[in-house]
Formats: sequence, C-alpha cells, structure tokens
Amino acid sequence: MSEEIKNEKVDEIIDKEITTVEKPETKSEKTFTQDELNEIIAKRVERERKKQAELDEKLKRLEALEKADEERRKAEMTEAERLKAEKEEAAKKAEEAAEQAKKAQETANQRIVNTEIRSVARALNANDPNDVLALLDKSIVEIDDDGNVKGVEEAVKALKEAKPWMFKQSVYVDAVGGGNPPKNPSISEIAVKEKEYEELRQKAVQDRRLFGKVIALGNEILQMKSKKQ
Repeated sequence: MSEEIKNEKVDEIIDKEITTVEKPETKSEKTFTQDELNEIIAKRVERERKKQAELDEKLKRLEALEKADEERRKAEMTEAERLKAEKEEAAKKAEEAAEQAKKAQETANQRIVNTEIRSVARALNANDPNDVLALLDKSIVEIDDDGNVKGVEEAVKALKEAKPWMFKQSVYVDAVGGGNPPKNPSISEIAVKEKEYEELRQKAVQDRRLFGKVIALGNEILQMKSKKQ
C-alpha cells in the first residue's frame, strides 16, 4: 500500500473519531477537552498503523513462501523432465537456425537469378537491363540442385517479343538475314547509330569498361558515313 493511501486512511480515521467524539450523547451529554480528544485520535491512529504493519508483514511472508515453493518445485523436477525441456529448447533453436539458413539461401538465389537476367538482357541488346529485370515474368525461371539457373533466356526472349521497344533494334541486317551492314546505309540508319553512340558515351562516363564499345561504335559510324558519300 502506498504512502498516499495510508495517509488517506489515517485522515478517514481522524474524521471518524472527530465525528464520534463531537456527537453529543443523549443521556450524559459528556464533553471532552482538546487534550482528551487528541489522545483518543492518536490512540486510534496508532492502532490502525499497527494493523497495516501486520498486513504488510503477512504479505511479505506470503511472497517468501511462494518463492520458496517455486524453488522447491524446480528442485524436484525429475531428470527426465529436465532432459525433455533441454530437448525442446534445442529443437526450437535448430528450427530457428534452419529458417534463417533458408532465408539466406533464398536471398542468395535471388541475387544469382537477377545477375543472370541482367546478363542475358545485355546479350539481347536491352536498352536497360534493370527494366527487363523489373518487368520479366520470372515464373519459368528456377535454380536446379546444382545451382544452375534455367529459363532466363526463354523469359527474356519472350519479353523482347512482347515489348520490342525495350531492346535496341538492329538496322544492319540484310534482306536474307545476314549480319553484314548494307553497302549504302540510309541517313536514318546513321542517325540511329549516332543516337546509340551518344547514349553509350554518356554511360561510359560512369562505367569506363564501355570506352572500348564507344570507340568501336564511333569507328563504325565513320565507316557508314564514308560509304554514304
């Protein structure tokens, strides 16, 4: 019990004592002096405080008994019960470790798949491999037991067929499907190449590994222009 509650209780006792003492007796009409009144109130307050102290002591003994009973119960636990508790705890930890390992493997597999998708997208001349990664249908992509990624090329090709504007279009394929550029490239073809060159040059500012491609593409444009003349 808090000190505030105790004080409130004492105040109630005092009020009760005053009311009782001040109430005139119908027969004797006995009155009290102030000293007698103070003594009566002091005795009553002291009795209540002793009662509260005894109650607090009983509560402490009860808590001590409950604690002792809990310790006794644990001490009386059989060896089999202890082994069972330890086994359950070990199984719980093993399950948590397996779940963490599963999540880590899923994260690693996702990174492998994403890397493979970007690689295939670049090989198929995607404008932005990250766009391909975001829009690709990954339902047919999987990793086998040996860690090999399967279905990526098929998925990227399907996306290229469905959304051809996401990929660079070849302008140098001849009528029979060959890979050699035409002898007399058109102005529009040169313009497309120049646009591609400018985009590649800007990317090379951030990735120096593209400098070689920039130079090669620039030389190709020069050759096209020379043939046009």
